Amino acid sequence: MSSGRAGEQAPPAAAAGAGRLLGRGYQGAVYLRERNGKPVIVKVPIGRGPARAARRAMLRREYRVYQRLAGIPGVPRCEGLAQGEQLLLEYVQGPSLREVELTGAARERFFDELLRLIRAMHAAGVAHGDLKRKDNILVGPDGTPYLIDFGTALTIEQRASAPRRWLFRQLRRIDINAWVKLKYQRHMPAMNAADALLYRPTLPERIARPLRRAWRTVTMRRTRKSRRQAP
Repeated sequence: MSSGRAGEQAPPAAAAGAGRLLGRGYQGAVYLRERNGKPVIVKVPIGRGPARAARRAMLRREYRVYQRLAGIPGVPRCEGLAQGEQLLLEYVQGPSLREVELTGAARERFFDELLRLIRAMHAAGVAHGDLKRKDNILVGPDGTPYLIDFGTALTIEQRASAPRRWLFRQLRRIDINAWVKLKYQRHMPAMNAADALLYRPTLPERIARPLRRAWRTVTMRRTRKSRRQAP
């Protein structure tokens, strides 16, 4: 999780003996602790008043998402919801997809397994919605993919309303499109025929694309990035 707002503190119960702080984000703070002799990830709400209550509700919602995904290989095991607000998750040792460069057969195998994992998640009635962020995909010790951070995920029930079913289909499509973009690193002309059939941008994605390009031009983002990478 990324850095939180200045002045926001983790709750005293979490701060005392919390282990190592890994980061802060829109949901709260993330710690690496030891529990029952093994490492565990702990997500706790931060802030006060309505902000803290909203984050607590988000973590409870994410807990329910993990319950629905229980048993799917590639989804960290949920260890419970302590004190009604601290989400406990299996610790997966490995870098995020942002931090590692996969090549050759290992890369092909990783993305094949990642697609199967995404489809299994969808079959369980969960759409992630934010797989474009490489930080939400981990590369496990054996080179297998793991999905994390279901804070913005959407679930679907059998009797869901028509608008919710439509939104679920959109997020499900966005998940698959994200897989294609990550696999080809946005070099879409290099797609093979099978993957080309999977890539179908949604209306929000088609609208957002020119806006992102315009923003990068105005902010000279690529120019600044090239300067930072220059020796």
